[in-house]
Amino acid sequence: MRLTFLGGCREVGKNALLLEVNDRRILLDYGVKLQPEPAEFPEVVKDVDVVFPTHAHLDHAGAIPVLFHHSTPAVITTKVTIELMELLLKDFVKVMKRKGMEPRFSKENVIQVIKASHSLPYDVPVFLHGTKFVLHDSGHIPGSAYVEIVRDGKRIVYTGDIKLKSQRLVNGAKLTKEKVDVLITECTYGDKDHPERRKEEKRLKEEIDVTINQGEVVLIPSFAVARAQELLLVLKDYRSYIAVDGMAKEATEILLRNPSFLLAPKELRKVYGSVKRVRNQRERKRILKRKPIVISTSGMLNGGPVLYYLKRIRNRRESLLAFVGFQVEGTPGRSVLETGIYRNEETWEVNCRIRKFDFSSHAGRNELFELIERLEPSLVVCIHGDRCEEFAKEVEERYGITAFAPKEGEELKL
Repeated sequence: MRLTFLGGCREVGKNALLLEVNDRRILLDYGVKLQPEPAEFPEVVKDVDVVFPTHAHLDHAGAIPVLFHHSTPAVITTKVTIELMELLLKDFVKVMKRKGMEPRFSKENVIQVIKASHSLPYDVPVFLHGTKFVLHDSGHIPGSAYVEIVRDGKRIVYTGDIKLKSQRLVNGAKLTKEKVDVLITECTYGDKDHPERRKEEKRLKEEIDVTINQGEVVLIPSFAVARAQELLLVLKDYRSYIAVDGMAKEATEILLRNPSFLLAPKELRKVYGSVKRVRNQRERKRILKRKPIVISTSGMLNGGPVLYYLKRIRNRRESLLAFVGFQVEGTPGRSVLETGIYRNEETWEVNCRIRKFDFSSHAGRNELFELIERLEPSLVVCIHGDRCEEFAKEVEERYGITAFAPKEGEELKL
């Protein structure tokens, strides 16, 4: 077996690993790096037999349609991931066209991906040319998986994105009890832990109370998939005050059609049935007078209906702009958070109150150490992080095992 690291090396985004077994070529993820724009795609790979997307986020699945220019691989993942991929990939095509970028693939290529997709339940093995592959729940978002690979008595685990602690939307990762030889792990937060989730929830609610008690508006930019639904569960007691706008509506409906991937599907259905779903521009113009809490895409202020609302509250000094997701460097959201100035195709000041809350669905530093301690690997490969080299060195010093952070294009023979 040979692994080639095509992306996600010493950076966050563009995850892509090529596994070659004899004459078979298998991809573990094939994503894009969205920031800075234009989006960066991994090296073109031809003659691919199978792709295993670990989940639907574009940094893990956003380049899969490009493969269909050169081959027709089978796409194997969980059922809800297939549905979410279709939503996000079609939107990605629209965004590329709207921003004047040359689309690397078309809507027709997305349809090819979906037609080539096969759903695989968690914990059910599939055998490809003498190699066993198993998808296990990774606890990141609904449908996310880590991949267990077994061949010739050797066991490899590729985490994709992983979280051990449960969230309101999903349970934490279900780890294999078998000893692992090679662990390929994300280390997005290898240098920091997240604050206690319940304390962050309490802090958010306190800020919301202060704001709406003054008759002002709370605007929450949110990622469409998983984060918006997590927030609906966190803010269930505020549901009569909430409006949801943007692609979060479609994503929520997909998740509700797949309740087995949710921790509390009945509760989410109840909350979502009680909030206002904004359907068009006419409703959007009236919503701020009727619903003081708006959850809207996009989460980093790159576009979407969130900008309509932000323009209307930006000079209302007691209104609240509440960031609940990481703001990548170079995004308008990062600029607003650090400087109070929105910078994109337009530039303007944001003078309302701005707060940041940590609702990350990635493992924090101590969770990553727990992952290593429970799986007991002989080799750890650190990817998907801005400080992969430092984390790998710390793993070596802490556990006395080999760890490294590959460069893009580097190979590992197993």
